[in-house]
Amino acid sequence: MGKMKNAPLIYTVGMIQFPRIPNIENFIDPFLESVRKDYPLDDSYIAPTFMANIGPEGIKMKPHQENKLWQFSSIDRKWSIVLSNHAIFLHTSSYHDFSSFIEKFRFCVTALNRVPHINIRWMTSIGIRYVNLIASAGKEQLSDYIESWVLPENPPGTSLEIIQGIHIGRYKTECGELRLQALHNPPFTLPPELSSPFVVKNGWIRDKPVSEFALVDLDHGTTWEAYREFNVNNAMNQLSSLRKVSRSVFDLVVTDKAMKLWRK
Repeated sequence: MGKMKNAPLIYTVGMIQFPRIPNIENFIDPFLESVRKDYPLDDSYIAPTFMANIGPEGIKMKPHQENKLWQFSSIDRKWSIVLSNHAIFLHTSSYHDFSSFIEKFRFCVTALNRVPHINIRWMTSIGIRYVNLIASAGKEQLSDYIESWVLPENPPGTSLEIIQGIHIGRYKTECGELRLQALHNPPFTLPPELSSPFVVKNGWIRDKPVSEFALVDLDHGTTWEAYREFNVNNAMNQLSSLRKVSRSVFDLVVTDKAMKLWRK
């Protein structure tokens, strides 16, 4: 995903969750002051959250509460921090390699931890997500880039030709849980739950390719039933472990031909 000249990676986000911070608004300006040299642009919006109820009529989603989010972006809007009352995120459309990503994330988390009186003592979960947009070119097929076990295929012995398809798998790993989804010719280029107003304002939504394409989405995280101490070094080590597994899965998803092409 990283360190490839023509990598298909279009979006990356890292996240740490923690117990709710009361009156988070009081800490926004001190946090901005500590990061604004690198992330001077600030935005906010109120995101509705929903509660799921399962009853005789099936699953119903009811509005639960509103959650305000703040974004602090680099001057070119290629990198942004997102902060809520229970999480910090670093997301980007310009991922180059993991070493630079984790360096930036460490800076953000350290800055948050040093805000006076914020008192974040525990972590509840941590994760990293990669979204790759892989499109066929020329006379090549999508199957030249993605292994057959990931792509939905045409039913054998019929004249049916697949228009859209999806592969979803959830896997237990040595450091958490990984979700892999491959979306074949979806009507979007970024999963809808990631297409927030922040992402739109940053200009990160890609146009749909004219050719056949797929989104390969790897979401790997750790959730602790017993909360872990909010320690920046431990958090970054856990993120590195999550990333290592995600990369190994990505290497299984794509073909050798694709890897050679993206490294050129």
